[in-house]
Amino acid sequence: MKAADAMEETPALSLGWIVGGSTLANKPLDDAIRELTIRIGEAGRGIEAPLNLNVVFQVPGNMLKPEFVGVRTGRFSKPRALLMVQVAVPEEVPLDPRNYLKGTIHAAIDEAARWAVKRKVPIDVSKLFDILERA
Repeated sequence: MKAADAMEETPALSLGWIVGGSTLANKPLDDAIRELTIRIGEAGRGIEAPLNLNVVFQVPGNMLKPEFVGVRTGRFSKPRALLMVQVAVPEEVPLDPRNYLKGTIHAAIDEAARWAVKRKVPIDVSKLFDILERA
């Protein structure tokens, strides 16, 4: 696969998640992440961005818990122009998991914008916010 092919296949905004052990308590979050992943994929179809963003939720479970609080930047893939931003989900499941997740994705987009400014990497956060709004 050529680098150009990898760029074409990389969505502008995508989600991922790591669950530290499935429990009845974190099932609503797991379900909400799955549903939002599909909606964001549909809302972002055909949209290109100079910096693509992958938001990865770290959901605490009975085996592992996130080692940080809030939002932080992760790896950057230059060939795919893809930045990973990680979100530590609290142990107590929010009353409205979908609304909580959308709020943390918004915070992750803000974090990506700060990261891009520091490294002088072009980013158009308006496209990412549009995808989130439509999801």
